[in-house]
Amino acid sequence: MATQTTARHGGRRGAVGALLAVLVGGCVVSPQPSPPVHDPILDAGLVGVPEGIKVFHDQISLQGQPGAVEPAGGVVVVTNLDSLDAPVLAEVGADGGFLVTMTASEGQVLRIQVKQEERRSAPLDLLLAGSPISGTNRTLDHLPCLEIDTWVSFEGGAGARDVGVRNTCDEDVAIDAPRLRRGAAPFSVSPAAPFVVPAGGEAVVTVRADGGGVEREDVLFLDVTSPEPGRRALTLTLPD
Repeated sequence: MATQTTARHGGRRGAVGALLAVLVGGCVVSPQPSPPVHDPILDAGLVGVPEGIKVFHDQISLQGQPGAVEPAGGVVVVTNLDSLDAPVLAEVGADGGFLVTMTASEGQVLRIQVKQEERRSAPLDLLLAGSPISGTNRTLDHLPCLEIDTWVSFEGGAGARDVGVRNTCDEDVAIDAPRLRRGAAPFSVSPAAPFVVPAGGEAVVTVRADGGGVEREDVLFLDVTSPEPGRRALTLTLPD
């Protein structure tokens, strides 16, 4: 009888153990949703020229206050659209803030992007104001009715990208020959001559990354000559 009783108890313990194994196993293999990955966001309202930081007469400091970059991390890439200087990089702190010192002067426009691996924030263009420089003004796209992407990524490496230039204006838009800001990256552009985008129409600018330049990014300028002279800028990037 003792042997039979022990066997029955052992059977119960085995059944309970099997049930616990199933329950625990279910908890282990249950997949947990990953947090969504999105492009970094740069808060324009938290970026400006700080007070009390001394720099050389031909330099400026640009500061992102805590929370300017979300999520925090990566680097900021600052390009002076009105000079031929290489872009300046600065690390983003754990609080989402940053500080950049670079050569620039009144009336020039700085383009700022947050870079986190191959993801980037939308470009932010700031006009430097004051003499000495004491503030910034956010610039709006020239002719907003001319729809153009402001960032062209060659994520897969060399190749070609077609950039649509869509004219929703009431008038034809004339554009001078496309030009590169530095020309030290392996980019080439066509057409190489001025062109016109008719009202309600669309044109295509083709960018190729098949040259011999060593830099990994540049800026393509589309200079509008009519109906209102102005400039549109497209950042071109290759993977590091």
